[in-house]
Amino acid sequence: MIAARILANLEGVESLVKRFPEVSREVRESKLSEALLLLEARVKEKTPQGAGPIHLRDTIFPKVQIAGEQITGILGTPQEHGVPVEMGTKAHFPPTEPIRFWVQKVLGLQGREAKAAAFLIARAISRRGTKGAAMFEQGFSENESQVMRILEGIADEIVRRVS
Repeated sequence: MIAARILANLEGVESLVKRFPEVSREVRESKLSEALLLLEARVKEKTPQGAGPIHLRDTIFPKVQIAGEQITGILGTPQEHGVPVEMGTKAHFPPTEPIRFWVQKVLGLQGREAKAAAFLIARAISRRGTKGAAMFEQGFSENESQVMRILEGIADEIVRRVS
């Protein structure tokens, strides 16, 4: 849906890309980076705070890829648990060690209490699964109009720079 809207809005940019390839690339990369930075901030605000030494929100980053005339923006995380945190999980019995670490850091329990609490949390996950945080989905949907305004300004900016 959003890709179709972006493509429709950028069809007018196509002729500018052919006529002014360098300026066009610079502007498209700049505008896409601006949109990704906005989304990155919003997604990170919505990402649950973990208890580990590396928090999921600290691993979320934007990347602009350029291949010929095509410029693509990606916002994501290399962490394996990023997808389950975003989308939630079905019922499964997770390993208790990471949960125990979380229990110690967040709940302040130690020793046998931490181990027992971690087991009970893992058992609850084995019955119900986990609810997704939907931080990427919400971050984008709440800022879609701002992203579109940024991207719709590409043609005007190209024309401004070459005038």
